[in-house]
Amino acid sequence: MGSHLLVAQKQLELGNVKWLRNLDEGKKVAMAQHKPIFLLFQEVPGCATCRNFGEDVLSHPLIVEAISTYFVPVAIFNNKNGHDAQVLAAYKEPAWNNPVIRIVDEGGKDLVPRHSGQYQPASVVKTINSALIKSNRLIPEYLVLLETELNADPAELYLEMYCFWSGEKNIGAQAGVIYTEPGFSNGKEVVRVVFDESATSAEKIAARAEKTGNADAIHVKNGTASVSVEGIKLAPLKNYTVDKDLHYYLKNSEYAALPLSPIQATRINSALGNGASPTIYLSPLQQQMLKDIKAGKLSKKLRYAAQPWHSAWPSGY
Repeated sequence: MGSHLLVAQKQLELGNVKWLRNLDEGKKVAMAQHKPIFLLFQEVPGCATCRNFGEDVLSHPLIVEAISTYFVPVAIFNNKNGHDAQVLAAYKEPAWNNPVIRIVDEGGKDLVPRHSGQYQPASVVKTINSALIKSNRLIPEYLVLLETELNADPAELYLEMYCFWSGEKNIGAQAGVIYTEPGFSNGKEVVRVVFDESATSAEKIAARAEKTGNADAIHVKNGTASVSVEGIKLAPLKNYTVDKDLHYYLKNSEYAALPLSPIQATRINSALGNGASPTIYLSPLQQQMLKDIKAGKLSKKLRYAAQPWHSAWPSGY
């Protein structure tokens, strides 16, 4: 098998996934491991779209982990002869094409519709999760969160309260909330809430926050539509600044040394503030990092607030 294993880092178009380069071998591995096959048709070397797909999608650490954990990754080059050309013909895939993903069972039959014409992480994660369901597997919570975050229709809301640590803790647990951020508006403590408009609304978030004492006022950005919730006053958003203690409960825990996506950081901060275990929100590799941090094998430097967040992903994981 070793002769057909390609270390992806040598090819920009293939990202950080380690691929098998022979579909027949991939089927044998899939049968032995009872996993579907993540079949990538890719131009190598390829055009800008192919290279960007490798950099933006196939190098995203949580996507790489999902592909490597739940599937047998097989890469077929659509611009080569031999075995590659034979597989290309068998699936009626065009040569010299942009990236195409087919997630197939151990016999090579499609589990989900062919993925093409979309080159962003959001659509790929949605396809991965659909394939997990089709193969009778549970979607792990970290992939549920990732799909939610990447496919969100984002909007924002600024809520004034007596303590933004309390606000982040309570609001961050609400369904549809993607991210919370503590800050100041006109000298008042506020929480900036980024949420998915397709899943919730500013009115619902504010009304629920009011019940926990986290919505004394709604601060409205100039030029944006105001939000009306009975019993909550409106105020202008002025001189907004971010507080230094982003996700206070998270920052003061060992989880702060983990690289976390915005929605992971928000959910984990809320769980810690409410005395719940947040490990459900971590991928297996992130859970291993946490064990290594506790054992002194990985440094405790802050990683959770890195921009972009995955730039803090430590090598070796």
